[in-house]
Amino acid sequence: MNTEDAMPAADPPRRLRDPAPPSRRRILVLAGAGVGGWAVMEFAGAPVAASTVGLPAAAAAGPMGPAGTRVVLIPRTLSAMSVGTGPASPAFRIGYLAVRWSRPSGTGPGAAVGRGNEGAAIRLRRANGGYGSWSPLTVGCPAERDDRPAGASSAHAVLMGARTATGYELRVPQGASGVAVTALNTTSGPCRRLTVPDVTAQAALAAVAGLAVAAESRSPARARAVPRPRRAPLAAAGPVPAAGPEPAGQAAAPQSASTASTAPGGSAPSALGLLYLPRAAWGADESLRLDPATGQPWRTTYHPGQVITVHHTVTPNDDPDPAATVRAIYHFHTVERGWADIGYHFLIDEAGALYEGRWSGTDGVPGHRPDGQVVTGAHVGGFNAGNVGVALLGDHRTRAPTAAARRSLVLVLQALSGAHSLNPVGSVDYVNPVGGARRRVPAISGHGDWMATECPGAVLYTALDAVRLEVAQALL
Repeated sequence: MNTEDAMPAADPPRRLRDPAPPSRRRILVLAGAGVGGWAVMEFAGAPVAASTVGLPAAAAAGPMGPAGTRVVLIPRTLSAMSVGTGPASPAFRIGYLAVRWSRPSGTGPGAAVGRGNEGAAIRLRRANGGYGSWSPLTVGCPAERDDRPAGASSAHAVLMGARTATGYELRVPQGASGVAVTALNTTSGPCRRLTVPDVTAQAALAAVAGLAVAAESRSPARARAVPRPRRAPLAAAGPVPAAGPEPAGQAAAPQSASTASTAPGGSAPSALGLLYLPRAAWGADESLRLDPATGQPWRTTYHPGQVITVHHTVTPNDDPDPAATVRAIYHFHTVERGWADIGYHFLIDEAGALYEGRWSGTDGVPGHRPDGQVVTGAHVGGFNAGNVGVALLGDHRTRAPTAAARRSLVLVLQALSGAHSLNPVGSVDYVNPVGGARRRVPAISGHGDWMATECPGAVLYTALDAVRLEVAQALL
């Protein structure tokens, strides 16, 4: 249970504007809430492409304006847990494996990545009954909730792709305990028939960027200079890079059972060239967010946004079914890790589609309350409150994000920078408003800026400087 409200609040953070070389100084005409004004004007200024498939549009009042609905068929997640190193074989074809074990003594949560992980390996059983070779198990994107009880046992947890496998066998480090493996299949279970909102990415991002304007109207003292629009609309910034073949699963409503396409229900892309899947559309099973002890949803907490952190999910590249992968990550974070929900606020797939992450309320604005405060996630242990997590699906240790994913990342970061009046190429003095933990990091940081981890991958981390600059230029 989240206990953040029981702890004293720390002093509010100070946003700092770093001294910048002259070439950047001209870019940093970003002043407080004006950033939000410029951002929302850009997103709101682009024409909206209407959905062409689904049920008749139904007016829906809210921050994102009128929206239609459509019917989708989403498979329930199949799961089977085994204890120990195996061998084990579930009764269904495996899509992902969630592997957990407690660290050997002397490898607490502050240990370097990889320590306590030496010797961990897995081999997968093929359909013909034979086993493949042993492969090392490495922690990809280590994270934790901020309210992890003091003295709680520290554990390794890995979500790995295992498509077409029928079984598995493990090796774990000497001294490891509490070994458990959950096999997941997010594509073949009985289907749920759901009516979901049909929202464009433009509307979702405009609603996020507009949070700064809404906050100003409630707090006039925060207001800055009147924002001025860019010379060219964001939608005209350039053509959308080709993302390769369309993902499988596109179908007329009701959608096919996989519901895993990045264009669910055949919805037309917005003028931003970016598709958006709210939680219901990618198949979040909201019953998983219930506290088993009470049957009620886990309590959520909210804080002013201070910083944005970029991650990668370390799931397979060239993913044919990204929505199914998001469902697997959701189950892994919510059930296996005990984080009450998916840890990230936003996810982006290789085709550039945007997924709503952590549940933040019924207002429809992803990741936030209507007053602009950020729901507390679980993506950087000890530094989650007020920290917005954006994750790119895939493994970016040695492979760059696709052009479509990178473009979507820039657009999402633009909206978030506007919402929270952040200087995209500056730094912030982050202060956890609950526990008081402090860290000076880039306003748009990588997971590795917070702790010793390979996340968000060496290639993506190297690209962040250029991404920050693109975001800043887009806000001018």
